[in-house]
Amino acid sequence: MAADRPHPAALRLRQAIDALVYAVAFVAVLVAIAAIVSVPLGWGLVGVKFALFFVGFFVFGISAFQLRPTPPWKDDDPADEREETRFQAAVQRLPPLGRYGLAPDDRLPASAKLFVASVLVLVTSFVMEAGFGIAA
Repeated sequence: MAADRPHPAALRLRQAIDALVYAVAFVAVLVAIAAIVSVPLGWGLVGVKFALFFVGFFVFGISAFQLRPTPPWKDDDPADEREETRFQAAVQRLPPLGRYGLAPDDRLPASAKLFVASVLVLVTSFVMEAGFGIAA
């Protein structure tokens, strides 16, 4: 194990924090976009909840599909997979990732972070309906 790599338990904890911060940022951006669209159209928070529900299931399906293992007969170069997107770069500047962030090679794949984000989107939609009574 290289000297600059953290202990495996510490690495997993930092990966979990990275995925959670990514998911929270994803939900915040999605709620903001849904509110910007639904409030002027007169749908209010019900429109936000429906947008979260449908986008959550869509991203859930896409990310679950991307999480499939690579078939053995494919010999694509996985080096391009860990490129940092603009959204990921913005998320990396959020606390606590600015201090405890990981190198792109140490992070979970984007599909795993999107899967966590989709579950958080669906939980947010459920809490809006069951917890706050926002329903059509």
